[in-house]
Amino acid sequence: MKLFQNIIGLFAFVLLNGQQTQAQKPCFKTKATLWADSVMQTLTLDQKIGQLFMVATWSDPNHKDYNASEISSLINQYHIGGLIFMQGSPGRQAALTNRFQKSAEVPLLIAMDAEWGLGMRLDSTISFPRQLTLGATNNDSLIYAFGAEMARQLKRLGVHVSFSPVVDINNNPKNPVISNRSFGENKKRVAQQSLMYMSGLQDNGVLACAKHFPGHGDTDTDSHKTLPIVSHDCYRLDTLELLPYKKLIAEGLGSVMTAHLYVPSLDSTPNLACTLSPKIISDLLRDEMQFQGLVFTDAMNMQGIAKYFKEGDAEVKALMAGNDVLLFSQNIPLAVSKIKAAIDSGWITEKEINTHCYRILQAKEWAGLDKMQPVKVAGIVDDLNSDYGEKLHKQLIEESLTILKNVDSVLPLNNLIDKKIAVVNIGIEQPNDFQKTLAHYITFDAFFMEKNPEFKKSIWWRDTLSTYDIVIAGMMSTSNKASKNFGVTNESARILNSAGEETQVILSVFANPYSIDVLKDLNNIEGLIISYQDEWMTQQATAELIAGAISTNGKLPVSANEMFTFDNGISTNSGGLLRWVNSDFYTHANTTIQNPIENGNPAGDYEEDMMTDASISAFKNMEGAFSRIDAIAESGITKGAYPGCRVLVAKDGNVVYDKAFGTLDGNTKAKVELNTVYDLASITKIASSTLAAMKLVDEGKLDVNKTLGDYLDIPSDNAYSKVVIKNMLSHCAGFTPWIPFYSKTIVNGELNKTIYANSPDGNYSNEVCDGLYILNTYGDSIFQQIISTPLSSDKSYKYSDLGYYFIQRIVEKQSGKPLDLFVTENFYGPMGLNSIGYKPLNRVDKSKVAPTENDKTFRSQHLQGHVHDQGAAMMGGVAGHAGLFSTAQDLAAVMQLLMDSGRYAGKTFITKETIQLFNKRHFSGNRRGLGFDKPSLTPGSGSTCRQASSSSFGHTGFTGTMCWSDPEVGLVYVFLSNRVNPDAENKKLQDLNIRTEIQEEIYKAFE
Repeated sequence: MKLFQNIIGLFAFVLLNGQQTQAQKPCFKTKATLWADSVMQTLTLDQKIGQLFMVATWSDPNHKDYNASEISSLINQYHIGGLIFMQGSPGRQAALTNRFQKSAEVPLLIAMDAEWGLGMRLDSTISFPRQLTLGATNNDSLIYAFGAEMARQLKRLGVHVSFSPVVDINNNPKNPVISNRSFGENKKRVAQQSLMYMSGLQDNGVLACAKHFPGHGDTDTDSHKTLPIVSHDCYRLDTLELLPYKKLIAEGLGSVMTAHLYVPSLDSTPNLACTLSPKIISDLLRDEMQFQGLVFTDAMNMQGIAKYFKEGDAEVKALMAGNDVLLFSQNIPLAVSKIKAAIDSGWITEKEINTHCYRILQAKEWAGLDKMQPVKVAGIVDDLNSDYGEKLHKQLIEESLTILKNVDSVLPLNNLIDKKIAVVNIGIEQPNDFQKTLAHYITFDAFFMEKNPEFKKSIWWRDTLSTYDIVIAGMMSTSNKASKNFGVTNESARILNSAGEETQVILSVFANPYSIDVLKDLNNIEGLIISYQDEWMTQQATAELIAGAISTNGKLPVSANEMFTFDNGISTNSGGLLRWVNSDFYTHANTTIQNPIENGNPAGDYEEDMMTDASISAFKNMEGAFSRIDAIAESGITKGAYPGCRVLVAKDGNVVYDKAFGTLDGNTKAKVELNTVYDLASITKIASSTLAAMKLVDEGKLDVNKTLGDYLDIPSDNAYSKVVIKNMLSHCAGFTPWIPFYSKTIVNGELNKTIYANSPDGNYSNEVCDGLYILNTYGDSIFQQIISTPLSSDKSYKYSDLGYYFIQRIVEKQSGKPLDLFVTENFYGPMGLNSIGYKPLNRVDKSKVAPTENDKTFRSQHLQGHVHDQGAAMMGGVAGHAGLFSTAQDLAAVMQLLMDSGRYAGKTFITKETIQLFNKRHFSGNRRGLGFDKPSLTPGSGSTCRQASSSSFGHTGFTGTMCWSDPEVGLVYVFLSNRVNPDAENKKLQDLNIRTEIQEEIYKAFE
């Protein structure tokens, strides 16, 4: 019965292929081959046989198989036709290529097995995602771009053949050889994505090689160690495994690599690998499938062949089967001898040798070896690590991330105010880029869980994590091997699942999607992400996905289990958040200084390869400016302008500079960290009050052309009732700059005990500072003091805090909510910001807040976590002009929102028209917008450097802060310090012009 089925299957196979009426030609036969013809006429039989060998070599002189001298001998004595470069470095490989090419009579065909990038073999180069990861992108144009970039890099290195793509259809989760090297389990998608990879390579001058013919996907043994058996019939092979080959051959595939498999339905000769089968190579691939390109054997030293055939005999059988190129032959002299003996005996004809050799020469001519030029060694590392290559690398990762569960839209994170969050790394014991990147967006407690905690520890983990509102976990330190369960354990998943009964749990698995089948307990996991690979850029992208900085449309390329099957994946439409493109990138620097000495003698073609991580290559030209920013910031500390500071720079939504300097207090060792919270002082005016006012304008609840009397209960005969809001926000309404409200509450040098209390109660619940509370109604007294203060008849520009007391009242009256709650609900919460806001000690540990002044005239204490401004403190810490605290990253997010026409994280918070209204100068001779500070009308004076454009805007703060956005160049700049610590009379920050000098360096960096 089985024999009958095989006969029917074979008939169907022939019938289907017989429908192809025109022979398909490989890409290299589309060009004239005058060079190949002429060279062919000059070669002896020995030289022709030599052309059939491609030998492995290493550019790493410390590798155990380093064989440069041996390769030189093989080129000179046996005329070998090609080399496959293995481990090493780009500079050394380029130099060796030049050396070997110089000694070869016929230029060498150079190949690399670099399926996922040069980083698969060479240091100091990019490792792109594995093909299974690429298969999740569902984006053909990206796959083509990847192939094209691979071609660019290979050509720059002097490589002509890429042993890729892998076109095996991986439908066996236990496959030890293919697994994440395949695009996936769906034959049509594998065929299409393989075509895109192939086209990207060959359209850009590098020969592609589809492997492993006739299909290595459905095996559970390793052909490196034994001879795997594929037991499927011909019909199954033709309609599944062979489909990608047929599609690629029809489109001009240049080469194929054979598989060391035993496929009895195609050739039942015992222990005969496909590589050595004439029925499979000559009859099936050449005749039936009409492939005319190069056929490479897989490595001839693999046990799938070496276990059954002696050295030399295997090479003879490979040629008899129809292969053109013998790869990784272990004994060239013996193989050549046995091939010549086979010719003498008639097993192989010289005509067949000529055919193989001519194909190789045609491929060499197609690759440009007829006009061969030496590889330029100088600058090769920089050239290989292009900005474009790194951007493509990141995009491939971002679009591959696959969300499998998103219960109640837990992804991306939002409205995190007052949420207690834990981030757990499973399988490692130190912070990594997953946690470091999340730290830019959220505040959390970091944990490190064992993969298999003992019982008592499991209970502790469950109980501890259950106390959090959100638990974010990453399954780290994973494996590519199915035999090791891909490095994941169900015990850790069970703990998370148990905690998920009490809290929201998000799990990202940095492993092969087949690992999901190992993780049985996932019912209570509300957010589940497959990140495919455990490396730093994937960790960073996954954190950004969780935070909402990027979106994804990734789909499973394979079925992980019965629940999560092929093409599953939940899309998100987030994005638009700031992204930390240089977050700790220096920690990833792969600095390699190669020794330019080979075998004790100078090797003049070598250069020293020094490389910092390619991911910061986009900012190489800015390194000088950034070092000057470092120097300016540090000089402020040494000159006593402030104890410490934080500087952040974003360009086009990417944070390109983010550093903390110094300490929180000059008398302590507590360093400024990236999560240090600062008192923003007057930046509150734009980051709170102006935001709120613009929101009311959008809602039709505020008209800036109306007066204060139109919104507030101010007696009509009071001059303040006639003040136009637009004038007030532009600081030209005649307001006095400042009123020391606290002075009226001091009697005989002591605070008035009828106004203040040392503990809270129903009448005294507004906290001024530690151990001091003020009457809840005292804000009304402040308001009365303001409207009792005469307005100046001079309506020219004069900066004043007082207008924002009115804005606060308008916002609270029109919205029906306190100002702090209004901005949190409408902005900070939906933006996913959790450090910015009023009253920081309600959500931030005091040790993370930079202290300000040692106030000896009013509060008699060193302030930390309470607003420095006296008037804002008397308002209970919530005021329109001061009271806001924030980290640099949250403030930068607000400035990015304003620069991006009111959009952030894929949402519109304020209309573009309203932002334009507030960012406009409304009065001649007045630099101010509505709420916003703007560059001086005389460039170089005022708050900004001379390079700031007229459309830029921002604010400075009394405590030593500054934030600025410039839409014309896409820049956001944040400077935070506590220059008033311990004495507000310290004016060195302003005298030294530190904030604007840094801003000037930023503009220079992007000129």
